Amino acid sequence: MSRLARFRRRWRSHRLQARIARAQEVVGVFLPYRHAQDLRPTGAPELLPIFEAAEPAMRELLTTIEGFADAFARFGGPAPAPRFEQDWFPGLDALAAYALVRSRAPRQIVEIGSGHSTRIMARAMADGGLATRITAIDPAPRAALRDLPVTWHAQLLQASDPALVDRLAPGDILFVDSSHLLVAGSDVEWVLTRLLPRVRPGVLLHVHDVFLPDPYPPNWAWRGYNEQAALVPLLLGGWRLLWTSHYLRTHRPQLLQDNLAAHVPPPEGAFESSLWLERTPACVPPHRSGNPGSGRKAKRRLGAS
Repeated sequence: MSRLARFRRRWRSHRLQARIARAQEVVGVFLPYRHAQDLRPTGAPELLPIFEAAEPAMRELLTTIEGFADAFARFGGPAPAPRFEQDWFPGLDALAAYALVRSRAPRQIVEIGSGHSTRIMARAMADGGLATRITAIDPAPRAALRDLPVTWHAQLLQASDPALVDRLAPGDILFVDSSHLLVAGSDVEWVLTRLLPRVRPGVLLHVHDVFLPDPYPPNWAWRGYNEQAALVPLLLGGWRLLWTSHYLRTHRPQLLQDNLAAHVPPPEGAFESSLWLERTPACVPPHRSGNPGSGRKAKRRLGAS
């Protein structure tokens, strides 16, 4: 960790402790647990076969990334131009997001948590001449969104209508970079319980800060993130794994050799952590596979027979 990163961490911790001491506002969630002193971070090594089986899809996307080398060479410049020299959405995360938007040409992107990723996807839209519409939901984006072709809602996700994902069609993207905290009423709970059940087959899902099959980085323990454990059922239940930045960089670095990705490492202290999935028909509730009223009609017919 760089000296600047250590300073920022200490400063954030100091500010949080000061706010808690003043007891003037709710600043977090305390979860009492009698065995807390015995807790140790754990990964999910049982998922390794799923990641290994997805390597052909990752290789395919690496080939797609290589085809956009000229476009990546033009990254940089004043905001809102995208750049690799930032630690919010670095390296493989940026490469994969750009390549998927260019190659899939989505009509709609719903982005929960915005900033550098928005800039990268907007550049992909411009370079590809795409008519993609981005709807960004974030009360405080990490990077300014002005001068970008984005419909920005400066609010918490929980203040949004869950039907916003109903318009996503195959090839469209639900992009999630949330608080990473699964607690009652959080944005993570909202995504899992209110949005994902509405997502149609063929829609791509991105989730950031996912380190599966490994635990979160040790120096992130103070954050209390727990979102990635809630994603394990998705990997087991009908969402096709397309890409995972952390797995590639740490478990399969040999796949990055002789590829553009090998020359775009993350800045010191930054982590690549994008996870991309595609919803398959196997996990769509019956009423979402066609007309929302078809199930009710079938019951009426059955009762009348």
